[in-house]
This record gives sequence, structure tokens and C-alpha cells, in this order.
Amino acid sequence: MWPSFLPDGRHFLYSESRGPDDTQGESIYVGSLDGGSPKLIASKTSGNTEYAAGYLVYGHDHTLWAQPFDLRRLEFSGSPTSLTSQELDQERSFSHAEFSVSSNGMLVFQSLSDSSAKLAWFDIAGKELGQIGGSGYLDPRLSPDGRYLAVASDDERNGNSVIRVLDFTRGVSSRLTDGGNESSPAWSPDGKRIIYRRIDALTEVPVDGSGPAQILLKGEAYLGHMDWSVEGQLVFTVFSGGSPSLKIYSTADRQEVSFGFGAEARFSPDGKWIAYVGPLSAPGSDAIFIAPFRGPGEHIRVSIGSGAQPTWAHDGRRLFYVAPDRKLMMVNFDPRTRSAAAPRVLFQSRIIAPSFSDTQYTVSQDDHFLVNSFPADSSSPLTLITGWTSLLEKPK
Repeated sequence: MWPSFLPDGRHFLYSESRGPDDTQGESIYVGSLDGGSPKLIASKTSGNTEYAAGYLVYGHDHTLWAQPFDLRRLEFSGSPTSLTSQELDQERSFSHAEFSVSSNGMLVFQSLSDSSAKLAWFDIAGKELGQIGGSGYLDPRLSPDGRYLAVASDDERNGNSVIRVLDFTRGVSSRLTDGGNESSPAWSPDGKRIIYRRIDALTEVPVDGSGPAQILLKGEAYLGHMDWSVEGQLVFTVFSGGSPSLKIYSTADRQEVSFGFGAEARFSPDGKWIAYVGPLSAPGSDAIFIAPFRGPGEHIRVSIGSGAQPTWAHDGRRLFYVAPDRKLMMVNFDPRTRSAAAPRVLFQSRIIAPSFSDTQYTVSQDDHFLVNSFPADSSSPLTLITGWTSLLEKPK
């Protein structure tokens, strides 16, 4: 992932992840247009890397680092120095750090502390109805009865999220986990448990705090995007051979089976159908599909173009999703005839991430949408640092 050229125009940096069984973890390599084996530069890193003014600049654990780099030998020539402290906006699914650097001492990055997204309620026509207090909330999921909201909460605004539950009736919130990159909460059908992703494990915790968190699955590249069926099956996304695929885990017999290529799956309210993002022939043209959970049946394409974040209405006869331009779409679905109508636009959203960043909206029983949304009159500012190289030891 994340290729960037070195100054000679022949060599390029890129990031590679071989999965959780590889002791190197995510690593930085140098490849060449002339062919030959790539060269390992550093292991146990994360995210994208850029070269400027004698340094490799990269993000790791929400901190931006600069490390002297020898272009002739293609290796580090000194120790890393931090340029930011636990405030770099680093997208979770693929570890992409939001920064750009130039050779004349200019550095620009997106800071977590400047994020202005809020959870806001909208009706089905797109009218904003109000906001939920607080910030730093991701992956919102309403409980089955609509009384509670589970979120991944960046309490300390440093990129390390915990699972938090908000009680709408009492107006209070409680923290369920200890922190450590926890995300993607999903409710059990009875609303008593939450499953979430923690690094490379799927973990379950009781909502009332009556017991400790328990690991259900561990040791695979769990991406998240979980959902829980009324019969107790879990569907989640993993990476297999470099492509996202769906797996089903049964909480009854603890068996795990493959469902096929795809991502961001959601069970229908009756558990008989799965909506998911599936690949088409052309790169970058993923579309929304509906498929029967059990037994044979056609995988029905329901989006005209690309789409992401499919979510069922509570009646099980409508499906919502986000188009690439952030429009919130709706498709009518008839399970008896196994047919879908043409999608239509509900409203233009300001959702923070239109694709592959877990589901950033949730739907109530009365068709109100709680959206992780940028304000209507602004967006997150960028931070500019000038002369950053003067603060570092000159490379030899």
C-alpha cells in the first residue's frame, strides 16, 4: 500500500502487511521500476511514508516521525525524531496518516485535536434535528430497542479509542473498555452484550459491566465491520490474500466459515439476508449487494454505481447506503420476489468517511439517522509547520 517515489524517479517506497502470523508486522519496503527483489527498510511500522530533505517521514501510533535516510545505500542513517505528539489523524482501516511533506521545509497534516465532526440527528429528508454532545465519537450503533448508543470514543483525543455506551433516557454515558485501539461495536440481539474489534481480536463485553471482556476470536487480520444476527451469528470482514472477505462465526458452536469476497456486511432484521459491499470487475467499482444468508440464491446488485456502509431499515424491506459523493441512498427490497427497486437519493450527507471506514451512521426505528457529520459551515483545518528540518539533526 501507499507507494511514493524517491527523488531518482526509479525507486519507490511502499508499505506491506503480510498478516498477523508474520513477526515483521506492517513494514516499509523500497521497490524499483527496474525490477529485482524489494528491500526491507523497517518492520513493525504502520502507514504511508514520504521522502523529503534527507529524511523518511512516516506516521506511527498517531505520531509523525522523521528519520535520516541514505538514498545511495537505501537505508536509515540515524535515529527517528518525533514531529508531532499523539495527534496525527491516522485512518484506522489501512493506517493511512493524513500528512504531506516537501523538501523546502513545509509540512502539513491533519490533527486529531482539530477534528470538528459531531454526531447529528437527521430526518429522512435530510433536515438536521439536533446533535449529541461531545466529540471524538466513531462507529455509532443504536441498541435493538433504540435506548442506547454504542460508539468508539477517543476520550483523550489521541487516536486511542475505547467502547462507550450512551444512555439516551438517563442522559449519561459509561465506558466499557480500557482502551487500546478498540472499534466497531455491534450489539447482540438481546441488547445485553457488545462485540468489538481490538487490534487483531474480536472481543465481547457485557453492557451492564457484570463481567470482564472475553476474546471470541484472535490471530487473524480482523478488519471489523461486524454485525450480529437474531440467531447469534456474527459476520465480519477479514483480509485474505490481499482482498477483503466475509466470515461467519456462530456463537452457539464457535464454528467459523467463509461467506465469500466482500466487506461491510449487515444482516437483515430477520437474519435471512446479508447486505454487503462486493467487488466488480473494474478496480474501485465496489457495489452494494444483497444475498440470502443460507442456501442457494442470486447475489442481487442494488446500487447503480459504487456504494458503501449498507444498513437495513427496521422493516427489513429497505436498505440504505452511502454513495461516493456522500449522498445517503435508499433501495426498496422485496424478499418474496427477491427483487430490488432502483435506488433513490434521500439527502446529501456530510458523513466523515464515505467508504471502508466502518459504518458512520445508524438508523432508528422511526427512520431518523444519526450521522457522524461535519458541520455545515466548516471542515477540519490543517496544521502547517514551516522549517521543520531545522529542528532535526542533519543527516550525514
